[in-house]
Amino acid sequence: MQDGVPLADVERQEDTVLAAIERLASQPGLVLADEVGMGKTFEALGVIAAFRHQKPEARICIVTPGPDLNRKWINDFRNFSDRDCCMYPFGDVTAPASRLGDLVDESRRMPVVVVPVSAFQGARGGADQQYLLSLFARWKGLHGQTANAIFRRFRDGRLDRIDPARELFLERFELVEIEPYLVDAFTSPDPETPGLGDLWDIAGGVAAFDFDEPIRRALDQARFRLVRALLPPFDLLIIDEAHKLKNADSLRNRGVSSVFAQKFAKALFLTATPFQLDISELRQVFSLFALASTAPAGMAATTEQLFVDIAEYQRAYDRLERVWRTLDAAQATLFARSYERDPSLAQELDDPTLRGVAEAVRAVRDLKRTRIEPGFQRWMVRSLHQEKRVYRQHRRQAVAPRGEAILPFLVYERFIAELFRVGEPTHKAAVEINMVSSFDAAARGDLFSAERSFRARSAEAYRRLLRDVLVGAGAVGLKDHPKLDAVAHDALDAAERGEKTLIFCARVDTIARLKRDLDEAWDARLFAAWQRVYPGSTWEEIFGVSEGDGRARERGRHGLLRDRFNRRQDLLHMALRERYLQTLVPAASVVVGHEQEIADRATALLHTLEVGHTSAERIDYYLAKRCVERAAVERWREGRDLRDDHRRLVDSIATDRFLRFGLDLTPDKLEGDDHDGAHTPTWTISAEMVDSLVPHRPHLWDTLASDLRRLTVGGVLDVDLRVHTVERLARYLTRREVLFLPELLLEAKAAGVDVVDIRSHELIEFVDGFWALPAGRVWVERLREFLRYFIRRPRPQRVDILEGPIESGEFVRHTVDAENREGLREAFNTPLHPMILVANEVMQEGLDLHHNCRRIVHHDLAWNPAQLEQRVGRIDRLGSLVRRMRETDGNASLDIHYPLIERTIDERMYRTVKAREKWLEFLLGARPDFNEHELAAERVPDLPPGLAESLVVDLRPPRAPDGRA
Repeated sequence: MQDGVPLADVERQEDTVLAAIERLASQPGLVLADEVGMGKTFEALGVIAAFRHQKPEARICIVTPGPDLNRKWINDFRNFSDRDCCMYPFGDVTAPASRLGDLVDESRRMPVVVVPVSAFQGARGGADQQYLLSLFARWKGLHGQTANAIFRRFRDGRLDRIDPARELFLERFELVEIEPYLVDAFTSPDPETPGLGDLWDIAGGVAAFDFDEPIRRALDQARFRLVRALLPPFDLLIIDEAHKLKNADSLRNRGVSSVFAQKFAKALFLTATPFQLDISELRQVFSLFALASTAPAGMAATTEQLFVDIAEYQRAYDRLERVWRTLDAAQATLFARSYERDPSLAQELDDPTLRGVAEAVRAVRDLKRTRIEPGFQRWMVRSLHQEKRVYRQHRRQAVAPRGEAILPFLVYERFIAELFRVGEPTHKAAVEINMVSSFDAAARGDLFSAERSFRARSAEAYRRLLRDVLVGAGAVGLKDHPKLDAVAHDALDAAERGEKTLIFCARVDTIARLKRDLDEAWDARLFAAWQRVYPGSTWEEIFGVSEGDGRARERGRHGLLRDRFNRRQDLLHMALRERYLQTLVPAASVVVGHEQEIADRATALLHTLEVGHTSAERIDYYLAKRCVERAAVERWREGRDLRDDHRRLVDSIATDRFLRFGLDLTPDKLEGDDHDGAHTPTWTISAEMVDSLVPHRPHLWDTLASDLRRLTVGGVLDVDLRVHTVERLARYLTRREVLFLPELLLEAKAAGVDVVDIRSHELIEFVDGFWALPAGRVWVERLREFLRYFIRRPRPQRVDILEGPIESGEFVRHTVDAENREGLREAFNTPLHPMILVANEVMQEGLDLHHNCRRIVHHDLAWNPAQLEQRVGRIDRLGSLVRRMRETDGNASLDIHYPLIERTIDERMYRTVKAREKWLEFLLGARPDFNEHELAAERVPDLPPGLAESLVVDLRPPRAPDGRA
């Protein structure tokens, strides 16, 4: 299937959709909690399709984590309706909304509206507050001095009073539309959330406006309630990444709750991590379900009982783990045999320790069966990718500071000890987290700001010493910080093997430092690769000299050879360009034995052209190639009955525009077209040149011809895209950041080709044979994988890829504030550069980075296990590289790296986050495993497999009957 999604996963998604529809028929909401990367978005689209099918006028609102995800949802609707693999013909039903005013307008106009949760923030600057405060004064009948007193007191008088009858609410709604809803906007039946009118009454008038914060909250509430009044009712509310709303008191959560209260009939929440740090976070999900117009009156009591049961279940689980850890291997074996004979554990065991284990097992199992599993199954559907627990390889790397890198850590420890001694606050965790990230991050922490100082002289002396040490170490960089060094070398080694690495950092300074250090280290490795071809060469001899410091710019060996591969006046230019007589029109055979005739025809065509001065005076091999191809094609088509696809291509090649502009028939700077001049070429095309331009041997694009043929639009070859794709890739291969040229030359040198005084005829012949060598086949496969990924992208994304990562050839990319996440995604998803992506938290949700990466590094850990899982979920998804590889290699793994600096907060964070992860995963359907992620070398005996399986909380959807539609 497209993007490699197996049929079994498609059927599982269908089962999930059917289960969701069935449960939503009898309750107000449901959580789709499939693990990361298992297709929750497409399951939600299936539910939307069912709602729209049953009720064509159904209205749906989708709340996304941010604007980028808005675009993704719109694209997913389009893909779901794609004519080549249509799952449901939605048609033109979706509209994006970026602000609350858009939400109201688009919801009235379109059946499906997609809005980011950022729209539910507070009032925009002062404009909305100014309008709402003026509206309140009008509603309350306040005039003159009283109304002016309100504005003087709130926000120190920075707002001006306006006339609501002359202005628009949210810049689009007139007073007459909102006036019927002002009582609800300015008053509240809940004393916990008073409105502006309630605050006025409580304070006895304008004194209420002396306190900005409650007034701000009341203004936000009024704004949200007016929006709710203007919205049409929704049949279905979908919240993507619903865990974003876990904090009941956050402004965005208050906004969502206020806007949608009683405005939706059913809710579908999507999140792989319905609770992240604590099960109580699930309460917020249920409180949002309770806002549905179909929510039963006693829902709160029912859901609260589930939390009581979960607390008891956790105590029982903790007791089971404690008693199991007391067993030695012999006792565990004895218990396993007893369990195998009597899985019910009804028979009394002789060993008192084993009796305690049996009691703990029965308690956990009974709670699971009678209360936990039924309670969760009502509100949640969750499928697990069990195989991930096999192929995910968690690799902890103990990193020890060595040499000069020890000094900052020693001074830091002494500084903290001194703070304890003199009774000063240490902020130990925050400072140490920066220390283990990078010296740059530590040096820029609040503890070392110029404004900060300590009363105790001894503590202040250590603080200044540590700051000076950190600034000095940060300036040195990669080789000094132990974790940066370990992470960089690991990622660089992987890149040389052709493997990509996704690195997550939480600190901006670390991201910037890691990017710089990786670039510098990769330059060093490139230089070493060139030195294997030219031993003893200097950097300047290989890469040249940049202009500056009184030195003229000089090209090195790389620059000179790159120019030859891309200069039309050198025959090497043809080594990486497509030869149409082999790939598009099978006319190469007519050249054999007729080289002189073809040369004469081609020369005659050449001399009909008016070209630029350079192409007129010096042989232009690209121009000569076009003349030879046209001459050969004209001879080949004589007396032939051509196929339609051949006829279209022949008709294009047989035109004068082909001679001037190439296959795309348009002027193109990328191809270096220089044919708008007024000069006639003075050179001729010889039979020997024809033989060089139409060699009777395979070349790169001949090997990839079947993939190039898939570059189509509506089933017809997209000539323009094909030309640009080939040209961009040819130039990519010769970029300095890419290893292709040194690897090619090393093989050529081993074959006896002169790589010092390079002769074009000799090297181009070797290049054609290189693709069949082991080293060449690696590059062919990379290009083939690139084309296969590239072909599946929509045309705008294809253009972005060619003009972005393929043009730049950057080895490392990193997240910066101004860069679009979608652009980074497309860059990283190809098998070509960039090979490393250094990402921050912005990239850890809602992006697919899985197409060509199976390695991830948690450079900076998080206390929250859900954050780590969200990160891994970027590369462990349906159709991912690792899952494709496992179809032919059962040992293929997804590697998750945890570089931990020894005896630092790294180890404590790792233990804490993994302990939380183990419990929360078990509660959501994973098998219990008391050994998983342990730092200790000694293992706890494994639970008997049958027992572990019996404790699993099963939240999977029921299997649909056989015979699917």
